[in-house]
Amino acid sequence: MSHKTDMSSRKQRQDRDLDEALEESFPASDPPSHGGITGDSGSSGKPDQSSGA
Repeated sequence: MSHKTDMSSRKQRQDRDLDEALEESFPASDPPSHGGITGDSGSSGKPDQSSGA
């Protein structure tokens, strides 16, 4: 199998996987997650109390 054919079949597989995830999540308001972590990893979610106010 050539490199171009391999890339094409991989793209088709990714497209099918995405279509399936979209169908399974409908009609949810949030889009399907495709890995990775989002958000600010340095934030604890608490207000900064170091100002001494």
